[in-house]
Amino acid sequence: MRKLLTGSEAVAQGAGEAGVHVAAAFPGPVAGEVVAALRRGGTVRCELLPSEQAAVELALGAALGGARSLALLPPGGLEAAAGALQAASCSGGSGLVLVACDDPGARVARAGDSRLLARAAMVPVLEPADPREASAFVREALELSEAFQTPVVLRLTTRLADSAEAVEAGPARATVPRGQRVETVLRALPAGSPSQRARALERLGSLAAHGWDTPLNRLEMRSAQVGVVTSGLAYGMVREAVPDASILKLGLVHPVPTGLVREFAGRVHRLLVVEELEPFLESELRAAGIACEGKDRLPRTGELTPALLAHAFGAPPSSPRAPEPVAERPPELCPGCPHRATFQALKRQHVTVAGDLDCAHLASLAPLSTVTRAPGAGAPVAVAAGLEAALGGRIAGRAVAVLGEDALLHSGAGALAVAAAGTGTVVLSDTCPAWEGGAAPGAPEPGHHAPGRWRVDLESLVRSLGVASVRTVDPLDLAGFGAALHEELARPASSALIARSPCVRLRDGARPPMRVDPARCNRCGACLRLGCPAASDGLEAVVIDPAVCAGCGLCAQVCRSRAIGPEVRS
Repeated sequence: MRKLLTGSEAVAQGAGEAGVHVAAAFPGPVAGEVVAALRRGGTVRCELLPSEQAAVELALGAALGGARSLALLPPGGLEAAAGALQAASCSGGSGLVLVACDDPGARVARAGDSRLLARAAMVPVLEPADPREASAFVREALELSEAFQTPVVLRLTTRLADSAEAVEAGPARATVPRGQRVETVLRALPAGSPSQRARALERLGSLAAHGWDTPLNRLEMRSAQVGVVTSGLAYGMVREAVPDASILKLGLVHPVPTGLVREFAGRVHRLLVVEELEPFLESELRAAGIACEGKDRLPRTGELTPALLAHAFGAPPSSPRAPEPVAERPPELCPGCPHRATFQALKRQHVTVAGDLDCAHLASLAPLSTVTRAPGAGAPVAVAAGLEAALGGRIAGRAVAVLGEDALLHSGAGALAVAAAGTGTVVLSDTCPAWEGGAAPGAPEPGHHAPGRWRVDLESLVRSLGVASVRTVDPLDLAGFGAALHEELARPASSALIARSPCVRLRDGARPPMRVDPARCNRCGACLRLGCPAASDGLEAVVIDPAVCAGCGLCAQVCRSRAIGPEVRS
């Protein structure tokens, strides 16, 4: 039976068909979508973890127990899990596949190339070109992992994960874990490092030889004038841009089968390498003495397009007229998001704010323009403490870290235990209502990166880390939250404000939308400076779209003309 599946859904389909027993994920884009599809299938046990490293470590434990397992990581997640990947490589990791996603266009994460991390850990990398291959490559990666006793990285891109294609879908297969095999830990210790490295190099040599015959790598001979070595989504673009070129399509991109490439290079007059982001394949080929062209013609940033490739090849574009450029639309906080209230109060205090990469980082954009740095999940606490350590009294009490419950459990708790000895203020966003285990009523799929998946007593946790003052406030009460924030900033000791208000997607019951009385509105723009998508500037007064407004009432609190309310005032 054929199904129309996105790349994310195809990975879940392939996992079910391959008999995957456990999937561990740090939820976010792509990874959360795979988990949602796996849960609909119902044959794979899914575990959500508060960090990428914990997800890889749990999947490694399942693999060591004899179960086929997946570690699902959002874009950029392999960088945070590099230590766990190295440990999995040293431990064998048979039956373990890490599904890593890169984002060349930097649409949802910073652009990074997971192939470089896999090369450093000496583990193989498979790269599918479409959803059909994404499904099939899950099984191929698991078989490769078991045959060579190594974890395997399956590299996706966000565009591939969002692309859809008709995929041949078979029945899910339930498996029983084989049981653990007890081994010596010597090879994971420093004393076993030389022999472990020798084994890893030998394994890579065997994998490179395997690349000669594996159907994962495919040779398509056409014209002998131009030959292209490519992989992943770029393969389809090369076929569209230069249909007459001969192509060596690599599915196993690390280790690079240099012998196969050398044979291919001998059959064409000009060899090009087409890949997104870093010149990974190109560097490997040049190191092997194979002359080729690549990043001297193609950019190292952004996504490739058929028009760009046609220009690089010197061929006329397939389309006679280039499409008009589409204006970029920056991301924004949802209408009614409690983060908007939090950052409005922080903006009034004129403080330096470090935020995590959850919804909070959107406050770095206009008109809120509050977050000055967003280094990563869990990092804001340490960054704010570092600012205080460097600048001392010049910034004491004026550096604020804002992070969610996710980021606190990810890595922020350790930094908070140290920062508690200072005078900084931490704002913890708790946007999920209290619930016990399972899923909150009406909770979104794991792809929505909302806090609250790991229910903890935030007040007790923060106090146990040594923070002097802990207060819980509703951020949608702008005056009350602002007053509490002012008091905590003036406190000569560490403090934490827990901003507790449910995410608009989890809020029980609809609130009446706000309306504007045109007779009272003086178009001062105070409500527009909140950056709410529901409000816009009309000809005579500000207009609030009732179909978009979530009824949070924040605009009414900042309106000095008293022109905004749930109903028009007479």
